[in-house]
Amino acid sequence: MSANPQGGIVHYHYTITPPAKTIAEEQWVLQQIWPMLTKNLETFVVRAPHHIFSPMMTPSDLETKTPANSELSYPAHDISIRVWQKWNPDQINSGQIGEAEVVAKHIVKKLASATMYQKVGRRWFNSNDVMEGKSQMTIFSGFHAALSSLNSHGPQLQIDMVYRALHKRNIIDLIGSSLEADAMNLDDPDVKAEWRRRCLHATVVTLYNNRIYRVKAIHFDMTPQSKFMMYVRDEKKKKEMTFSEYYQAYYNKSIQEQRQPVLEVYAEKDKEKVFLMPEHCALTGFNEEMRKDKNLMAEALKQTKVSPQERLNAILNLTADMAGGKLGEASGQNSAAKHCSDWGFSVDKTPLELEARIFDPLDVSFGSKRYVIEEGNFQRWMRNGLQCPTRLDDWIFIYPETDVPVLDIWLRSLRDIAQVAFTMKMADPTRIICSDQRAEIVQLLENRLTAKTQMVLLLTPQKDSKKVYQLFKQTTVSKYPCVTQVVKSETIRKRQSIAAVLSRIVLQINAKFCGPLWHIDLEAPVTKPFFQGPTMVVGIDVYFSPEGEAFVGFAASLDTHCTEYFSTATALDTKDGNIHKSLSLKIQAALRDSLVNFTKRNEGLLPEHILVYRASVQEEEWAKIRATEVEAIMAVTKAVTIQGKGAAYEPNFTFVGIAKRVAMRFFAPSPNQHNIKNPEPGTVIDSPLVCRSNCHNFFLINQAVGKGTATPTHYFVLYDNASVPANALQNLSYRLSFLYFNYTGSVKMPAPAQYAKKVAHLIGTAVKTDPHKRLLRTFFYL
Repeated sequence: MSANPQGGIVHYHYTITPPAKTIAEEQWVLQQIWPMLTKNLETFVVRAPHHIFSPMMTPSDLETKTPANSELSYPAHDISIRVWQKWNPDQINSGQIGEAEVVAKHIVKKLASATMYQKVGRRWFNSNDVMEGKSQMTIFSGFHAALSSLNSHGPQLQIDMVYRALHKRNIIDLIGSSLEADAMNLDDPDVKAEWRRRCLHATVVTLYNNRIYRVKAIHFDMTPQSKFMMYVRDEKKKKEMTFSEYYQAYYNKSIQEQRQPVLEVYAEKDKEKVFLMPEHCALTGFNEEMRKDKNLMAEALKQTKVSPQERLNAILNLTADMAGGKLGEASGQNSAAKHCSDWGFSVDKTPLELEARIFDPLDVSFGSKRYVIEEGNFQRWMRNGLQCPTRLDDWIFIYPETDVPVLDIWLRSLRDIAQVAFTMKMADPTRIICSDQRAEIVQLLENRLTAKTQMVLLLTPQKDSKKVYQLFKQTTVSKYPCVTQVVKSETIRKRQSIAAVLSRIVLQINAKFCGPLWHIDLEAPVTKPFFQGPTMVVGIDVYFSPEGEAFVGFAASLDTHCTEYFSTATALDTKDGNIHKSLSLKIQAALRDSLVNFTKRNEGLLPEHILVYRASVQEEEWAKIRATEVEAIMAVTKAVTIQGKGAAYEPNFTFVGIAKRVAMRFFAPSPNQHNIKNPEPGTVIDSPLVCRSNCHNFFLINQAVGKGTATPTHYFVLYDNASVPANALQNLSYRLSFLYFNYTGSVKMPAPAQYAKKVAHLIGTAVKTDPHKRLLRTFFYL
């Protein structure tokens, strides 16, 4: 978006005398003077308090009065509006507009709203553009539009397309299919938890008029017979009615299930409240039932995971409509182009072109053998043996009686693949039949687990599998610590791709015993100064449960290859806004323990460089994280003294935030400018055209994407006292993405951050209490 040569933004400053005592009073005053502002400025944006922006320059200052309002107890006010400053087109196009950024945001909002799409959260959806797929599946489209962070190149319109799958079964049927219990038995805590997990913050679509909403809360204390006050326009009065009566009167829809809870969704206007009946709504996204149907998933992925070329074409078409003024005209609204021309702005119809770099292919090492990684994956090299295969001599195998007929063949296949493909020895296990696992699993573990037990492998039945999983993990993670592996009963009956499934199980088991499966060279010249001395890489992530609980995951590397870790997770105090204080204290405790384990692992040496990757960070949180988490870590290092020397411990410290959910998209030309593909794995973008100028930041695409469009990961350095070169951090971040032992290739984040996310999720969803100290040096959570 650029300002035209004749354009510009005038910044006015308004004062109210006497000053408004509340926000409500200030808004009332602004409403009174709105006609005067419209007459003199025509086009304007108000940002309370004190600021007005307009492309129009008034001949002189504006003065006006508002009368007193006795009903609201507001006094009379004098308002003075005078020119504060002006930005010319050159300043705007070079990003030097400061507070006037609100104008660019306003224009983006107007461009988006002119499409007549429905706004849901930060996205806009077109409920009329619906593609009917197989099995009553529906695909609908939308877009995300935002002002890309201002930099030295002025305001940019950031647009991405969104495609959502919708299964037409209503929410009650969907939740009922995933529960053993009655989905309407809302006295059952497990049933309530499933409702929250599925619905809270989910995007839903009404089945009677295709309106799209995002769920704000689930009211278990309300039913279709609950009453509300409604304003009837025709009668010009308020009337009390039940939700059932409302649906029947306005949509001709009866409500069958009278026990269902009521969903509250985010309304378009702050003062409004919107409630929906689950019976007449459907959830978007992929559910477990859809994932089991391969034909359905293939159809859905084909339409939702569009190719880079199709996505770019859709973006260009939408942008051309905005810039060309087609949008909004048919409805009689001001066209999108008029909003731009009123402010003296224009939107380019072509995407921004910029330079990117691609890292050289890396080698993966399995000890004595090294292979070149191709397209971000090394699955083909896995059958040449692991770097450090483990040996299982004493382990327990628990399974339901219904699996006995297929058990011997499956177990033999598992041990054969472990031995032949990965040189990993698995002795015969102690076999235990347990059919009523929900009632018996805890007692069974208490009786059979010993200090010598290396692992427990559990086959869960289809019935109660989620509850059994929780009980099993709670017992073996916090009470009787032991490495475990859980496999669903239906998995061992699969015939397709069984070798690949067995291989993944074997790799997970090996990794959980801290048997490094492979390693990547981290001590390369391009990663200096990292790993020139003892270096610890830390991952931190926070998991929020549907019930509103929060858990922090922490993973710290202990060796030079970043293959051994100290990992833990714990609950945070979310009451009264204490989460940041609680998070800082928990990080400090985890860091102290990880430093102790690091010195034990490295003959008393402390890390000379600590690199922290903090996942799930948004830009608006930067200042808060610097003030809490960064300061908390520095406080720990200052409290440490070097043993035997008594000297202060002053390590190099680099703190990097990671945003995984970004709307930015990058496309690579292939083989010329008229064909588009995803960027290669290892593509880094740090161009000032798209990166913030107030801190070192970059985008990195780690993974090869087979279906759909690659999503970059955004990294930003929030603290660095070592002056680390940009190329070194970028290279190391890419290399670390190959060291997550749950996947034979690169993942979206560096391995320490991925491990932190994984351990926080396990503790937050299943265990709910701190893991036992005996497990903290293992990957028990994979």
